[in-house]
Amino acid sequence: MLTVTRPVLIKIRVTDNYKKSLALELRHRVAGLESELQHIEHQIRKLQEISKKNPGAAEAALAQWEQEKQSRLDTKLKLLDKIKEVGKLVNGSEVLQGKVESFVQVQVGDDWHRLMQAEIILEDGRVVEIRGL
Repeated sequence: MLTVTRPVLIKIRVTDNYKKSLALELRHRVAGLESELQHIEHQIRKLQEISKKNPGAAEAALAQWEQEKQSRLDTKLKLLDKIKEVGKLVNGSEVLQGKVESFVQVQVGDDWHRLMQAEIILEDGRVVEIRGL
């Protein structure tokens, strides 16, 4: 007999509480991005003023801030799309939350594929099912 590690998928069973919690988390992330965007806009305005007085002095920094701004805007749009998708989740369906590792005993004759297919199902923060023990 030998002990090995195996991946264990963590899945969440969709409920109204999960959808509300996920949407709230995504909205908080959007709000954080909006705050970052305001800071970036402020930095861009400062650099634009500097470049008016001394052309070329702030061009590289300005380009970098513009790139940061675009990156944040792209992320914000993706998060807003995810918020829309949350409403489309069907109660009772399962979504992948992540992966952890666990130990499993292996011996001659075991079905390797069955041993490696472990899942933990959560519902509203509680373990409701363990598959593939």
